[in-house]
Amino acid sequence: MTNRTKRPVRPAPVRSAYRVKTVPVALSALSALLGLTVLPAAAQAAPALTWKACPSGQGPVEMECTAIEVPVDWSAPGKATIKLDLARLPATEPSLRLGSVLVVPDGGPGIQGVLSSASESFTKLRRHFDVVGYNPRTSAAGRYLPPSCGVPGLPLNDPRDRAAYEAQAAALERLVDRCRQDDTTGLADHLDSESVARDMEAIRTALGQDRLTMLAFSYGGVPAAAYARLYPGHVRAVVFDSTPDSTVGWRGMERAQLRTTEAAFKRFTTWCAGDDACALRGRNVRTLWRKLIKSTGRRPVTYASARLGEIRLTDLHLKALARTVLPVPEKAPEFADALLKASKGDFAWFGEQVLGISASWSSPGAAATRCPDGLVRLGYEALVSDRRYSERISRDFGGGVGTGLEALACSGWRHRPVNPPRPLPAGLPPALGLGGDRDFPVTELLVRRIPGSVTVRYDGPVHVAYLRAKDPCVTGYADRYLTALTLPPAGTLCSPRQ
Repeated sequence: MTNRTKRPVRPAPVRSAYRVKTVPVALSALSALLGLTVLPAAAQAAPALTWKACPSGQGPVEMECTAIEVPVDWSAPGKATIKLDLARLPATEPSLRLGSVLVVPDGGPGIQGVLSSASESFTKLRRHFDVVGYNPRTSAAGRYLPPSCGVPGLPLNDPRDRAAYEAQAAALERLVDRCRQDDTTGLADHLDSESVARDMEAIRTALGQDRLTMLAFSYGGVPAAAYARLYPGHVRAVVFDSTPDSTVGWRGMERAQLRTTEAAFKRFTTWCAGDDACALRGRNVRTLWRKLIKSTGRRPVTYASARLGEIRLTDLHLKALARTVLPVPEKAPEFADALLKASKGDFAWFGEQVLGISASWSSPGAAATRCPDGLVRLGYEALVSDRRYSERISRDFGGGVGTGLEALACSGWRHRPVNPPRPLPAGLPPALGLGGDRDFPVTELLVRRIPGSVTVRYDGPVHVAYLRAKDPCVTGYADRYLTALTLPPAGTLCSPRQ
């Protein structure tokens, strides 16, 4: 195996050189009230980006595009650089404009993925802000990394002893090493969320903002939290929508996640009892489920796919899929049908799903993106310990995702985490959390670590409530907070419109 790689010490955050000298009295008072610092015209022009109309068909006609150049390695800013694409939906009422809101996406494209497809979600927010999206380095990496970084990973088998674990980890490590050796840019070693956070600081400076206002979606909350830790004095406001608690890692979130899965399973069994669309109607679904995980736990089922390879399915795989699928009501008929077939010995659905997840999660590029954040604990002892811990919480679903498959996906990443779970600093402004049924518990774990913060629960199974609930209750609370820094009362619930 290769030696552990030590990364260079990251530079300390540098405070912006752009500062206010004089502003009109009335505007200054309003800005102070809203937590904004308005920069004089000269200061705003200094780091200005050059915005142009986006290419035809990329988004709404009013959307503008540009790019920013950032170092591959923030500890060596004079060396290799990459370009990140940005887009903005300009404020619709310039006289009321307060600045920019940076949308921090879930690793995917911030332009096509958010601003183009969901521009209507930002309608009221745009009265006061330019809404700025960007493609983070984790998304832009595809144009810089070699093909060996994008190859599918290996089937993630459930190792039953240390030798099996180490053999699988070594095979995954070889994929990672090939990616890193072929990568002439060095980017594969700098796809962690701390590097993404430093890019966000460069964007803040380029936008001419003294403090950053952020709307972070899903895993985008991990770099947003890293930003808050690195630059606490540069945070004006942040919405964490459906965000994991990166201050504690997956084990720290396990109890809350499993409560969510148990609630989703209860909804699933209730639906099955009363709907002919459920292939298991009339069956005791929980009893059937327990028989399946017990049998596969004792005697793994071998499944071979002509496209994705072969895997030995165990209870770990079944639990991981259940935890992924159960919170999504649209998947209920498909999952019920798969359970019925599995009870008769046909595990094709489970096999194809697990092999697909394996190929995606353990790909070298995916490992380089998520594993440096250190949310999962590595090593055979940690895998066994975390799985037992999880199964004590829930015998039916414990030990599936973060304490199981995701830990296996990262087992070939043998390098020191760059952005491991750590507490947030004191003195941050209160934040707002948003979460549907499936995400609220873990998002609340993160948000309540910032004194004075509040999390709004949406009473539905959506992921990323601000965009997908399409509910004025959710967007109203978020927009009011981002605009006026006004938080809703603790315990606020948004119910779906009838």
